[in-house]
Amino acid sequence: MPKDKAKLPINEQSGDTVDRFMAEWSRQRPDLDFDYLATIGRILRVSAHLRERMDAWLAPFGVTWEMFDLIASLRRSGDESGLRPTDLYEACMLSSGATTNRIDRAEKLDYAARRPDPDDGRAVRIALTKRGRALAEKAMTEHSTRATEIAGLLTADERKTIARVLRKLLLSFEQGEPDTAAKTSPRGKKAPRKKK
Repeated sequence: MPKDKAKLPINEQSGDTVDRFMAEWSRQRPDLDFDYLATIGRILRVSAHLRERMDAWLAPFGVTWEMFDLIASLRRSGDESGLRPTDLYEACMLSSGATTNRIDRAEKLDYAARRPDPDDGRAVRIALTKRGRALAEKAMTEHSTRATEIAGLLTADERKTIARVLRKLLLSFEQGEPDTAAKTSPRGKKAPRKKK
């Protein structure tokens, strides 16, 4: 059975890697609180596993998650005239330089093309080509099917609970929650204000 098709083992009685990391760190640094690993650590680990699985099921289409992300963002917009580069920066959560590099690769592969912006003659939009749109349709069908299988390892109630708490966390970033690191010193005390 291919690795990406294997069922994820669920054994609630045994610990996972994050449990081990928490125990190890607690022994090495008993002065610190590592409870955050129970959530943040698992989000990072699950994300890494998901990215690996996604690359595996997208491989037959000749794309990685990074290229699929750009193509899917263009397809999701539903706008045949394409998106402005700044919209793609936000959708793909990349720097402008990284997004430009990804757009360049998509153009070379004939998945996307730069076209004049109909609303601003000085600007451009990135639009899917016929080849890119066909790829987006096929790859998204496979992606949705495989991702649904993984989500199906959880009950409907579990999915709703996770969706609710992750939405709360994501909104804290997207709505500009103040960065606590900028307000506190390494010891958790308020950092002194800089003199003007």
